[in-house]
Amino acid sequence: MLLKKMQLPLYLLLLVAWIPKAIFCLEQSDAGEQSPQANTGLAYRKIRPANSEFAGRLFRLLVSENPHKNVFFSPLSITTAFAMLSLGAKTATLTNLLEGLGFNLTELQEKEIHEGFQDLVHLLNTTKGKVQLESGNGLFIDDKLELLQKFLGDVKNLYGAEVLASNFRDSEGAIKQINDYVDKKTHGKIPELIEQLNPNTIMVLINYIFFKGNWETSFNSTLTELQDFYVDKNTTVQVPMMTKREKLYYHREDELFSSMVVLPYEGKAWLILVLPDEGKLDQALDAIITKKGMSCSKFVEKRKVDIFLPRMSISTSYNLEEVLAKIGIRDVFTNNADLTGISTQSQLQVSKVLHKAAFEVNENGTVAAAATGIEIQRNIAALPTIMNFNRPFIMSLMDLNTHQHLFMGKIVNPAAKS
Repeated sequence: MLLKKMQLPLYLLLLVAWIPKAIFCLEQSDAGEQSPQANTGLAYRKIRPANSEFAGRLFRLLVSENPHKNVFFSPLSITTAFAMLSLGAKTATLTNLLEGLGFNLTELQEKEIHEGFQDLVHLLNTTKGKVQLESGNGLFIDDKLELLQKFLGDVKNLYGAEVLASNFRDSEGAIKQINDYVDKKTHGKIPELIEQLNPNTIMVLINYIFFKGNWETSFNSTLTELQDFYVDKNTTVQVPMMTKREKLYYHREDELFSSMVVLPYEGKAWLILVLPDEGKLDQALDAIITKKGMSCSKFVEKRKVDIFLPRMSISTSYNLEEVLAKIGIRDVFTNNADLTGISTQSQLQVSKVLHKAAFEVNENGTVAAAATGIEIQRNIAALPTIMNFNRPFIMSLMDLNTHQHLFMGKIVNPAAKS
């Protein structure tokens, strides 16, 4: 009797931890000085449009499926992890995976896609200045599974992945090994990623991002006080509301039903905050996603702003198998998955995709009050614009060097922990 190959699941984990306070995004006036590579046609530029399009599709779907919850995630982390997985995909599975990520394979070769991500991995781990940005990949492989050398070489050389042997027959030991790795890479912010493993698991892929930055001008903690946050028409919660007056990049766009402001951090990092008009959250989200409205290029004018922003600590967790299937990534989750580029020893498929994120905002940061104080004094006679984030708002965390969405979010209740 012929023995059929066992269909064993590949357990894919996408991990992102964004720890305090920043978006890595250069001010336009400094972009050329800070990024001498900007005009050299780096490979990552070829994958940028697809990454942005994927971010918008996934953001729209996560928001629609979580209408009354905070949404916070890293589209770049998810895209990078699946692009790395595609190194082991073949035939129709490879096509479905890359097209699901938004790549047009008639215009962009597979080789160019991986070269683009290789550039991104390098750029995200060579950040200069006072921000702390760490990104990487880990591959935990059952010690009985024999992987193809080409796949191992590619994940190491193109994606800088750490390849670690694991005994998945000892489930508790494997869970501890992976959680310890994640705990270390996220500096203790995600200490327990996995609670249990599928008994058939033979491989775990992890992508992580850790980003920490300080405010360019700190909030005065003595001014923080409890204020109402209007979750919806019927729900109000008390939140610690930070406040300061500062000359900031500000943009109003009626087509997006929103006002936008940039809070700068040391190291040329930006946090872009979008405040939809009252009762216009859904319309603003739809307009922003379809028109790609959260872009650093919109911010060309500074004005004096009184900003009120909740101090918050938020965590999110998603099982993405069904979500990704809805936006086109299907084959890897089925019995027909062709992942023979990973190993020909066993037939593999993806069984689970986890994505976790952490988000903290508080008053801490390096004080740069002198420069900010001078800017405010120059417009002392002007009335300040008031940006009070006391109702649901949207944010985009972008790297202007690569124009990639690092993180995206919708905050409907800053008092909710998870």
